[in-house]
Amino acid sequence: MLPSKPETRSAAARRNRDNSVDPEGEFPLGAPEYFFYLVFQTARQRDLQFDRILKPAGLTVALWRSLAIIRRLDGCTMSQLARYSTVERTTLSRAVDQLVMRGFIQRSVPGHDRRQVILALTDLGEETYIRAVAILKEFNAGLLADVEHERLRDVTRVLQHALRKITGDDALATDLLTFGRAPG
Repeated sequence: MLPSKPETRSAAARRNRDNSVDPEGEFPLGAPEYFFYLVFQTARQRDLQFDRILKPAGLTVALWRSLAIIRRLDGCTMSQLARYSTVERTTLSRAVDQLVMRGFIQRSVPGHDRRQVILALTDLGEETYIRAVAILKEFNAGLLADVEHERLRDVTRVLQHALRKITGDDALATDLLTFGRAPG
């Protein structure tokens, strides 16, 4: 094994000037950077745990998300599924194929536009969704049991604000925030 090179003064100086360090010393990064790091880590760790507890329902997180979106958007298209799941269409095609093969969803093609594919839950898909959503709700409730209701709503509003800013497109942001259902 080669001995490590001594650190140069300029590398140490650059690291000490790192603008992501929290000036108040509470967080390992500046609050904005740390916020998004935590959003990512929380979502990823939740997905890993949720994947594990979904096994008895015969689902993975990826399949669950597709199933939930298809159910939410009665008459869901592949474009809508890609938009709300933020998964590439080619990757989604494999998930949809699995859901069709397992009898959870069905594909149909409207007569007026043969290029469009409409996805809908089957009765078995609805039963599976109901079992999985019960697992999800119990899991989420356990994670957030000691968080005050108003505090949760406040953090949710912060995430809504961030999403609006990130998209830079009011129509897209509204669509994503309302899950395709216009407010009103």
